[in-house]
Amino acid sequence: MFYGWILLAIIGLIYMICVGAGFYGLSVMMPAMIDDLDWTRAEASAGFSLMATVLGLSGPLITAMMKKIGPRLTIIIGGVVCAISAGILYRYHSLTTYYFATGLLGLGLTMQVVLPGTQLITQWFHQRRAMALGIFMACGGLGGVIGAPIFTWLITVFGDWRPVWLAVGVVTLMASALSAIFIRNSPEEVGQKIDGESDSLEKASTQKSKAARVYKTTFNWSVTEALRDKNCWFIIIAGAIAVTGHMIISSQLVLHARDLGIGAVVAASALGIQGLATTLGRLLAGLLGDNTFEPRTIFIFGISSELLGMLLITNASHSILLYTGVVFFGLGFGLGLVSATTLFANYYGAQNMATLLSYRILLGTLLGGAGVVVCGYAADIFGGYSQAFYFYAAVLLIGTALVIMIRTPQYEESPDDTISV
Repeated sequence: MFYGWILLAIIGLIYMICVGAGFYGLSVMMPAMIDDLDWTRAEASAGFSLMATVLGLSGPLITAMMKKIGPRLTIIIGGVVCAISAGILYRYHSLTTYYFATGLLGLGLTMQVVLPGTQLITQWFHQRRAMALGIFMACGGLGGVIGAPIFTWLITVFGDWRPVWLAVGVVTLMASALSAIFIRNSPEEVGQKIDGESDSLEKASTQKSKAARVYKTTFNWSVTEALRDKNCWFIIIAGAIAVTGHMIISSQLVLHARDLGIGAVVAASALGIQGLATTLGRLLAGLLGDNTFEPRTIFIFGISSELLGMLLITNASHSILLYTGVVFFGLGFGLGLVSATTLFANYYGAQNMATLLSYRILLGTLLGGAGVVVCGYAADIFGGYSQAFYFYAAVLLIGTALVIMIRTPQYEESPDDTISV
């Protein structure tokens, strides 16, 4: 049996439990912390924003770390960092300590989830890379669907939010243990080849890859070479624009629905449906992106669907339109997220894929953070989100145009080297 499938199941589980515990754990515990510690919403939300900012900005640092010690050890250390953060949040309750701990939590999550997971997938899968990435990222989507209600239930069971932080620490340490036991950085460590190919099938598989509909480079571009290619920047910018929309809708949808006269229960359920649609989009992009459709084509459909969903959400005069809008939006975001990530590996090789992805995460964090603030400020000025949402829809249109402009890059191989590193 190809060990890559076991590895995929483990890193998917790590992604799901760490996102559910760390990211969504903080979001569901914030209201209880505000009530108990007499913090303002702004003070508590600043900690969440700090965690998300560190999660995005530390990407290049973590990819450099992975190159030195490997994804497996990076995940192990990340779990320890998250557990230390959770312990601090359990024991100490000043705002200064809260901000330090949430920033530390963001750093630990960066070491445990997307970057090491995607790097491992590109090192273990070639022919089935998009499917593996889709399954992996769908697990991250399920983390939000499952994690939030579980940690809400734990607060009710304990009657206090403090012990729940201990549960977060235990969960992240479990992820470290799973990494230590099951994760291997490359197929060669267990005597296998990428995608489980045998020597006798490797040549036939290579020939099949050349005839397939989906382009996958046989070269590893250096980071400098990739960043000199305009197509790489089209992927980075368009991907960051798509992520910005996800951050805006996740943070502002309930408030926008309330402004439109839609009830809180309907608005909250619409947010949950959006999460499920995102998970479905991630999975579909993975299933279709290996040999059926070019990830670029899926990305075009995804960002266009996100644009349509944004327009429907903006003008949702009743619940049916709101539900329809979040389905198109979530499905489009999921399709775009996986296909954009796959394009980095397919176009520029597996070796530096995580580094290129970290730049997309970095830009997405900056744009997303600014987008959330701008939307909130615009809503205060105009008494609603319509103007801000229409502006973002125009930005999404620009992102769609960028994806349409993407072309398969041509690697200029050095006469002395077969692979650039």
